[in-house]
Amino acid sequence: MATVPGELGRRGFALKPLYLIGIAIIGLSIYWGYNGLREGLRPYTTSVAEAVSSGRSVQLAGFLYPPDLGSYDAQGNFAFSLQDGTGKVVKVVYAKPKPANFEQAVSIVAIGHYDAAKGVFLADDMLVKCPSKYQEQLDQTKG
Repeated sequence: MATVPGELGRRGFALKPLYLIGIAIIGLSIYWGYNGLREGLRPYTTSVAEAVSSGRSVQLAGFLYPPDLGSYDAQGNFAFSLQDGTGKVVKVVYAKPKPANFEQAVSIVAIGHYDAAKGVFLADDMLVKCPSKYQEQLDQTKG
């Protein structure tokens, strides 16, 4: 039985180099897509301990710790203390200017990761949840 060049017979089959390249591209695309999606999704937590132990980027929700209303360090980063629902406090360093209405915030969501070497939570972004300016008007209309 003669075999045709490029064929391996009954037990195996030959893949053309173009097919191999296509399969490799599909495999790499799946791998990069998975890693990109995993990095893009940031878990939401209300526990400082969970944010510290996770080792990855998270959304940490908490409250402004009253004695520390925020200050700027030597590098121009805004720093403040964030307290979770259990009473644990973590120092948050935010590389951008202090958000408007920061002192009136009902709660704060710091988006970033905990840096164990510095012992602080490094925030890439921050959401400040302020009381609604319409809440006072609604209370007045009901009363």
